[in-house]
Amino acid sequence: MIMAGRNKLLLLVGVCVLTAFSFISKGFRDEAMLQKVLAKLTAYTANYPQEKVYLHLDKPYYAAGEDVWFKAYLVNADNHAPSLLSQVMYVDLINQEDSLFSRLAVNVKNGVGHGDFALPDTIPAGQYRLRAYTSWMQNFGQDYFFHRNLQIFNPRVDDMVVVPTYSYKRQGSGDSVLVNLSLKNLWEELLAQVPLSYSLQTSRKTSGRRKGVTNAAGETQLRFYLPDGENRQQAQILLTVNQDKQSVQKRIPVPGATQKVDLQFFPEGGELVNGMWSVVGFKAIAANGLGRDVQGEVYDNTGAKVTSFKSLKWGMGRFGFLPQKGKQYHARLLNTDGAIKEYPLPVAREKGVILTVNSAQPDVVQLKAFIVGYAGGDGRPEAVSIVGQSRGTVYFTAYTTTAKDLLLINVPKRKLPTGITQFTLFSSTGEPLAERLVFVNHQDQLRLTVTADKPSYKSREKVTMQVQAADTAGRPVVGHFSVAVTDAQKVMPEPYAPTLLSNLLLTSDLRGHVEHPGYYFSAKDPEAPQALDNLMLTQGWRRFTWKDVLEDKQPNLTYPLERGLAVSGTVLKLSGKPEPYAIVTLISMRPPSLILLDTADAQGKFAFGVSSLDDSARIVVQARNAKGKSNLEVVLDKHVPIMPIAPLPYFLPPSLLSQTQWAYLRGNREQLRLDQLSGKSILLSAVEIRAKKLQEEERMSRGLYSHADHTLKAESLPPGTDVISALSGRVAGLMVRGDNVSMRGAGPPLFLVDGMPIDIDFVRNLSMVEVETIDILKPGASSAIYGSQGGNGVIAINLKRGSSGGAASSTRYQGVAAYKGIRSQTPRQFYVPAYTKPEEAELPDLRTTLYWNPTVQTDATGKASFTFFAADAKTSYRTILEGVSTKGQLGRAEAEVLVK
Repeated sequence: MIMAGRNKLLLLVGVCVLTAFSFISKGFRDEAMLQKVLAKLTAYTANYPQEKVYLHLDKPYYAAGEDVWFKAYLVNADNHAPSLLSQVMYVDLINQEDSLFSRLAVNVKNGVGHGDFALPDTIPAGQYRLRAYTSWMQNFGQDYFFHRNLQIFNPRVDDMVVVPTYSYKRQGSGDSVLVNLSLKNLWEELLAQVPLSYSLQTSRKTSGRRKGVTNAAGETQLRFYLPDGENRQQAQILLTVNQDKQSVQKRIPVPGATQKVDLQFFPEGGELVNGMWSVVGFKAIAANGLGRDVQGEVYDNTGAKVTSFKSLKWGMGRFGFLPQKGKQYHARLLNTDGAIKEYPLPVAREKGVILTVNSAQPDVVQLKAFIVGYAGGDGRPEAVSIVGQSRGTVYFTAYTTTAKDLLLINVPKRKLPTGITQFTLFSSTGEPLAERLVFVNHQDQLRLTVTADKPSYKSREKVTMQVQAADTAGRPVVGHFSVAVTDAQKVMPEPYAPTLLSNLLLTSDLRGHVEHPGYYFSAKDPEAPQALDNLMLTQGWRRFTWKDVLEDKQPNLTYPLERGLAVSGTVLKLSGKPEPYAIVTLISMRPPSLILLDTADAQGKFAFGVSSLDDSARIVVQARNAKGKSNLEVVLDKHVPIMPIAPLPYFLPPSLLSQTQWAYLRGNREQLRLDQLSGKSILLSAVEIRAKKLQEEERMSRGLYSHADHTLKAESLPPGTDVISALSGRVAGLMVRGDNVSMRGAGPPLFLVDGMPIDIDFVRNLSMVEVETIDILKPGASSAIYGSQGGNGVIAINLKRGSSGGAASSTRYQGVAAYKGIRSQTPRQFYVPAYTKPEEAELPDLRTTLYWNPTVQTDATGKASFTFFAADAKTSYRTILEGVSTKGQLGRAEAEVLVK
């Protein structure tokens, strides 16, 4: 814990001035309450370390058939150094219905990992979002997760682009909604005189279908009624357009009515006190969860106007006024429909403490604490302490027993880190009296540069770029970085998009959604500092609450700290009760061979840590009781518990496409045609995809091998015999003598039933009626895929589908189970074509992401380099480099590459 220290108290007339130095003097160390606060915060942050996640993506939006490439940065919440705690991260792709579309488990080493989502050609278009977190982070709530909205287009299923705009009119207990639809194809041609039909789907029902037709401008209007309440949750328009003898279906989400505004007030320091001038922050939020710019006026209960106000950015602003005893106050807004809406301000107290902050000065943060309304000293704080902490580390403390009504506190900015600092005033009893957030930016991020080796390049020419990383003093820095190079004519950056800097320094420590976080790091807009301080007024600190810390309230740690994926489960008796202390064996069916032994606990639970539990792993678990019997049930966990997906409160309504996005969609459609010509892509229907998936699952359930040395069909074997006896004399080299089975004089072979290892006793009890085929893999090359377990050969029994003796049913009660839970993704490498002879290339190069590398690492000199080949178009490339040093220093750089 870092504590700013030695404080000199200068008593002026009616004023107490406090100035902080490096250490707390011995006298202040004796102040029991202040030391109690510091000790409890230190214990809390040490006992419950927290993590932050940031994902760097290669693009801001995607289309069907592409890959969402990401680099995952997992850092300590306090100092942003790479986290060594969790070694598994989960990344979810969530659709606009708040349902899980895909989930990845990513291995994290030294705080970094990477992966990708391969988007199928048939993915529904819409507003998706990424959610990234560790198991440990779930103990502190979803507010701590990484969230990022992600627009996914699909010009491969059809070439129609539908752009809706909405208007709402209040009617009864709901809204009458008018939707203006514009229909174009990818070449921006109007779709005129096209018949269509639509219905409205809400969370509870679907309306009857209505018909319409577009006009000569490719436009039409839809009308429907949207009631209040749950019925309008996840409302969607189900649109069917009939074009060129084809039927195109679209799902269009319906956003909330934006004219509805929730106006919230945040007095600076926490409360209003009568007779004292106060600054009040405010935030106006529309029904879609986003800020809405407003202007209005404040009136008292006599109808007298007190002041007026106007938001500065995204619905946030401030105003000041002097509350008077005996009066109540309210704000008035004029809605777009002409109605006046009133919002009450917080009720002012008769006495209390007001904390104001001025952070505009270059060298100090000036705090003023006003102690107001304590006539006669009744209830007045006997002493006041102030604690300034950032991300759980204390950087400033001060204490005074002065009876003055005004405390002036100058905090040198050099003592505070870049990021958010929370200043809290405490009474002598440890009660928080007032609180204020301040953002300090020392511009001490890494000095990153990424430079091309030439001013410009030709199509398909090799591009080499150099990376240089240094700290503010110019010293070279070792760090982990990721780089994305995209075509600026097809990929348009999101305005004021979240970045590694805005996420780790700002939004990850604030409660609630922050719009356009990149804006607050913009040096071009003179309003940005004021807008940032408005954000500090209206967004709360979220890493902990002082009340929980001081009362020793512990988080409910229900989610484990994962050092790796685990295969866990429970062994049960056939009665359903736990089998205590069962002997459990884990067997890996893919090389390298792995056999692990464990003993279940008294509740029959067990867990194996498996370092190689990736998407190619085939794991089987067997259990026996103390007497060696296998008449047990093994129930495997799919994964660690995952918190349910919270509804997305910040829906972004669709907007008009830019020319960059139109070019992007046309390029994706053309890329599909090229992929089909080269045999890389076949556009399948959802039914065909499901059928292929079932075929793959069936093949995998049979085993790892693709060909057997011998295959025996059940109908060719003697009926009425058991499987083992039926094999006698059927295959050369296979010997069956009573209970002994061997091949080529070796030991007992490995027995499989539908791909799972099974004891010979279970195989003997199988009925030939249940068997479809028996595959024989002789010792040697054929059985080598099973490692040492298959060293004596393999006998694989494949049961008929639907058989009651199938592996999914019979083996369930024979102490065997196959792991089907989540696996870590094996990272794929981004494909970079090598045009050593560009003139020989046959197909056009339409790449939108030219280069992606999540593993750029600078050496001891702070240098790194990478190379790629330009594509065909004469354009410019946008290069974005982000990363973290081993000490937690953050950096981001951009560069441009010209192709002429």
